Amino acid sequence: MTEPSPGIAGLHQRIPFLLSQLGVHIADDFVVRLEPFGVGPRTFAVLTALSADDGQSQRQLATLLGIHRNAMVAVVDKLESQGLVKRTPHAQDRRAFAIRLTDKARELLPALDAQGRLQEETITAMLTGQERDALRHLLQRVSTGLGMSPGVHPRLAER
Repeated sequence: MTEPSPGIAGLHQRIPFLLSQLGVHIADDFVVRLEPFGVGPRTFAVLTALSADDGQSQRQLATLLGIHRNAMVAVVDKLESQGLVKRTPHAQDRRAFAIRLTDKARELLPALDAQGRLQEETITAMLTGQERDALRHLLQRVSTGLGMSPGVHPRLAER
């Protein structure tokens, strides 16, 4: 086996590279963890948003999550076909539908949340509780400093 060139080895000292490397690994791993449940990251985000505030309109969900409105229609269609959400008349807007979780979705959400917690435990297993808290705090500061919306993944916006 050959030694990596100094340039490549130097990348391991760069925070952007490390964050990108970890981000790709973690994002791919999350997709694999959700697959058995028939859910992807985008549908997971919608279900999670509805679990916090059920009955939002598609437009509200699209704005909250940064998902293009046309893509949101497809996501809600898929969730509805899976029996995870239902569209009902919106109380404040006659032209809109309220998106509501079904009992099936409410039963599924704890398992999805458990996968997220398990992933966090796995990737931070070598850290102490204090180190985990420090890492979380530092990453939140960097994210906020860059103007990112808390809890909203930028890849959700992709069509």
